[in-house]
Amino acid sequence: KFPALVNCTVIDWFQPWPKDALRSVGEKFLAELGPADGELRAGVVEFLPFSFEAVGHQSEKFIEVERRFAYTTPKSFLELIKLYTSMLGKKLQALEDKQYRLSNGLDKLKETAEQVAGLEEVLKEKAVVVEQKAKEADAFAEEVGREKTKVNAEAEKANTESIACEEIAKNVKIQQKSCEEDLAKAIPLVEKAEAALDVLNKKDFQELKSFAKPPAGVDKVCEACMHLMAGIDPSIDVDKKGKVKDPSWKGATKMMGNPEKFLESLKAFKGEIDDSNVPKQNIEYARPLTQAEDFTVESMKKKSAAAAGLCEWVLNIIM
Repeated sequence: KFPALVNCTVIDWFQPWPKDALRSVGEKFLAELGPADGELRAGVVEFLPFSFEAVGHQSEKFIEVERRFAYTTPKSFLELIKLYTSMLGKKLQALEDKQYRLSNGLDKLKETAEQVAGLEEVLKEKAVVVEQKAKEADAFAEEVGREKTKVNAEAEKANTESIACEEIAKNVKIQQKSCEEDLAKAIPLVEKAEAALDVLNKKDFQELKSFAKPPAGVDKVCEACMHLMAGIDPSIDVDKKGKVKDPSWKGATKMMGNPEKFLESLKAFKGEIDDSNVPKQNIEYARPLTQAEDFTVESMKKKSAAAAGLCEWVLNIIM
């Protein structure tokens, strides 16, 4: 049908390669893989032509039995070599990866071993420090225990003192209340005493001190006044115990030597009481004198206005 195609076609008949040629080709391609064990490489080189020829013989039997062709060409031999080199390369790469992982793992193990050894040394040092700290802590705990015992004892004492203080505070409140009540009662009396002085002036005291011999009872009023003012008025001489040295009429006239100043001292006496400058004994020395029958304001008014004012002042101060 196509005679020109048939006429122009030339058939190249390829005869089977000799075994030496196959061996030579195998050696050339395997040499590119690099150096290897001589006996192992020689065995592989010998196996390649053998396997290729064995397949060729089996192809002939396949034709006889199956009546089908299975061609083995030089290309097939080259593909065989390529397959072998590819598989060998993969195996080598896998081995290199395993070798790298193994080497890296060994390095890590070595590094870890060194770190563990270092940590063990540090741990030994820390163990010594911890043991020392534990001993110190035990000693401190014992000290704290002793101090706690002392603190508990002191706390018990403090509780006892607290109870005592509460009792004292309770008594103080009672006394304070009593003092406040007494003060409330005393304030009107002090005001009366001050009011009694308001009606007096220096002329009244000039008249009083002019008596060579005072009327009966007037000298006692002045003596009581001297006892109250002892230690407060510098014109009144006192002994080492603070008692009036001369309670006579002579001492009284000396006390009233400056009537104006004496009146000011009487009016300032309340401030001396508030400042707690008046000794308690002054009241005790003056109180018995007020028990006399004629030691009254009404009785003194008949004798001297100044004496009456002083009498009322003394009575209100002492009461």
